[in-house]
Amino acid sequence: MKNSSLSYLLIFLLFFSSCKKSDAQDSSKDPKKHAQPSLAVFPDGSIYDIGAPLNGSLKDSLDQTVRRLFAITVMPGLTAAILVPGKGLWQTDTGYLSKPGLKKADAGSVFYWASVCKLLTATVIEQLINEQKLQHDSKLSVWFPKLHDAGKITIDELLEHTSGIYSFNNDPTIFDIDRYYSPDELIGLSQGQKNLFPPGKTWSYSNTNYLLLALIAENIEGKSFDEIIQQRIALPLHLTSLHALKPHEQPDNLALAHENGAIVKEDYSVPLGAGNVVSNARDMVVLLYSLMTGKLGPVLLVHDRLKDLYAMPDAGTWYGSGMMLTDFNEITHTDDLWIGHSGGTQTYRALLVYDTATKTFIALAINQHVSVEAVARKLLSVVH
Repeated sequence: MKNSSLSYLLIFLLFFSSCKKSDAQDSSKDPKKHAQPSLAVFPDGSIYDIGAPLNGSLKDSLDQTVRRLFAITVMPGLTAAILVPGKGLWQTDTGYLSKPGLKKADAGSVFYWASVCKLLTATVIEQLINEQKLQHDSKLSVWFPKLHDAGKITIDELLEHTSGIYSFNNDPTIFDIDRYYSPDELIGLSQGQKNLFPPGKTWSYSNTNYLLLALIAENIEGKSFDEIIQQRIALPLHLTSLHALKPHEQPDNLALAHENGAIVKEDYSVPLGAGNVVSNARDMVVLLYSLMTGKLGPVLLVHDRLKDLYAMPDAGTWYGSGMMLTDFNEITHTDDLWIGHSGGTQTYRALLVYDTATKTFIALAINQHVSVEAVARKLLSVVH
């Protein structure tokens, strides 16, 4: 790898790993918002062929880049997929599910997608609204009347993280990642703290919001969340690797989180709709492509999910209704947007986005705390 290319990657690794701030905005001020992107930046579904494997020199270059990235980042395992307009779909599942156990990743492996799951949860909620089983302004009190401000908090405020509800995982002295918590226990952790602000006043990322949304969907559908994801998303799109975990479930083919060369014990099923989906990257790319081209509901409704975009802690990142926008004009001063969702824990990172400049879809998950944003930028630079 040329020195300039290596420097480029390391700059992004440094940038994306050093922009962490408090998740909450100043509640004394109106929340900062981004303009809704034009519908014209959405993809034209006719220029993609998800059934065509990418091959030739471009495939070889991407495979070679992955090998170099492994050497630079010392990541244990990676699942990655890129859908290139007019060319086809590239994917790789490589490295280790468990490096200490020498258990290798392959085409049958799945990785954890953390908060990228929120994209799916919000999609289910929007489907229920479109089917008139739910409304944007439905109150939380219909299902959870005892929660703080439940009579004021709406479905939209849960989707947008403007409910003010405390996130159950915000205090590491109380929440432990290596044990199982039931939904009632998680709600109890949240209820043990005061709401951060009145509903709609400002913005603060809260996993509790999406836990509640998944439970609301279960109540409306009379099914478990994993069944809802299977029937509404995985089966219609023929996504054979994607599924939401049942309580305590840890598949044998799951890439486990690593830190300092050791496996980190974590119950990936706990967050429910806030982050309990496993999949390979290929199925995640097909998911976002399908969502943004109208195969899971009207495109106009997907575009509406970017109508109210609230500033997130990292520079250039904004949150809508279960979808994130990254504006690179605020980062690299280039006219490029990413639309999708990212996710991660202290020991896992995942990213699923549509790159508007290149009209390319990309998904990747790494079972260690490595900047997926920087890796994605490097892979995209190979494609275009």
